Amino acid sequence: MATLTPTLTLNSSDISASEQLNLTLTDTLTVDGPVITKRIAISSGSTDVGTDNTVFVATDYTISYVLLYNTSTATSGEIITIGTTAAAASLAAENMSLKPGEWAFFPWDSSVSLVADASSGSPVLEARIYQSAS
Repeated sequence: MATLTPTLTLNSSDISASEQLNLTLTDTLTVDGPVITKRIAISSGSTDVGTDNTVFVATDYTISYVLLYNTSTATSGEIITIGTTAAAASLAAENMSLKPGEWAFFPWDSSVSLVADASSGSPVLEARIYQSAS
């Protein structure tokens, strides 16, 4: 078993006229099982998103923590949309979109596979999964 310590810090001195933002959240997560990092070129022209752009297959994991990062440096386009099990050429459900340089870290219960689609080009998605020990 290993310990993963995610920390999120949000700071802004001009987010609001009435207050400053200074928030830090930290957790300690116990992880084991497979810890996998992969880089996937997400095709915008895929005819079968579920086959071509699967990020993580639900049946391969238990409850996990996922980090997704759109590594594109494009100034426009190349948005990666993350969703659940694909229906042919489209996502069955769209859960989030990551613009170039954006990332997300979230718990995943692995009840449905995660798939992706790109708005244009073939941006690279860096995906990391840390399987929970509990």
